[in-house]
Amino acid sequence: MLIKISFQSGMRLSWPQHLELSRTVERAAVDQRGMALALMGVSLLMLAEDLLETETEARICPEA
Repeated sequence: MLIKISFQSGMRLSWPQHLELSRTVERAAVDQRGMALALMGVSLLMLAEDLLETETEARICPEA
């Protein structure tokens, strides 16, 4: 699986890419679950940071 980084609308990964990563972790083999969960943790951290940045930008420059 290759995930391309998307900088559209400030997000490093698009929402479909986050969902794809979730599904990949779900299908990981038992001996690969540790690595898959670590990657999911990184992905969730990136998502949280992206959402926080988007929320902060919306508060600074609200579109009225």
